[in-house]
Amino acid sequence: MEHPPATPDTRHPRRLPHLFTQDIDTVPVHCVRPADTDRPTWAVYQHSRYLGTLHARPGEGWYVQASRELHTDFANAIRALRRPPTWPRVRAHAVEWARLTLGDPNLRVINIQTTGLQDPRAVQIAVSSANNIVFNELINPNHHIEPDATRLHHHTQHTTRHAPTFSEVLPLLTETLHGRRLLAYNLPFVQHVLQSELSRHNRTTRPAANWPPLTSWADAMTPIAQWTGLWSAQHRAYRRQRLHSPHEAASKCRALLSSLNALTYN
Repeated sequence: MEHPPATPDTRHPRRLPHLFTQDIDTVPVHCVRPADTDRPTWAVYQHSRYLGTLHARPGEGWYVQASRELHTDFANAIRALRRPPTWPRVRAHAVEWARLTLGDPNLRVINIQTTGLQDPRAVQIAVSSANNIVFNELINPNHHIEPDATRLHHHTQHTTRHAPTFSEVLPLLTETLHGRRLLAYNLPFVQHVLQSELSRHNRTTRPAANWPPLTSWADAMTPIAQWTGLWSAQHRAYRRQRLHSPHEAASKCRALLSSLNALTYN
């Protein structure tokens, strides 16, 4: 019985053959080492279209020759090669958006850690200005906390049992957010959690109108993905990026501000 060929392991470039194919986001790319070298260098093609050249740097990652970027992950190097020609303009727009956002004195960044993805309830809420954490509360959700969520933020029903409820922190949270420009990462999820909490507090299924008052909302996820510019051929969109920080609400606020500041320098 014939076995399918093993997928080349791009974590070990020196072991890669002269010719190999990898599926990245369900679309194959073909890598060809030039005939005049034994160095870990490959020309990359998608179908018959030349995407660019990658140089493997053992122990460091994959160097994209055209853009002079180093990616620790082979797949991300391919995603960088797949960028649409409009990317420089899209990236410049993301930079300008970040500068305007950080320059707003009314800016507040909000993050919520939850009980999980099924009927999510708030476990911790943090709010930050451009410089300081201005609200940070552990919350008793009075609800089961999913094991997957606990593995991330380490909170359980035991660790939250003496914390205030959402209703108890609501007056201070409302005061903190009133009249601000609110920035979140994955805004639909944040708003869903807040609306669910407000519905329980108000004992109604109707969404809370005009809460918090005199505020505007923005989502940083798309601009950061556009600035990073790792193109998913499968979804025909820039891949969402993770905020690299502990799963703790105040840390996530700081990580988002740090990411935005990084945008403004490019």
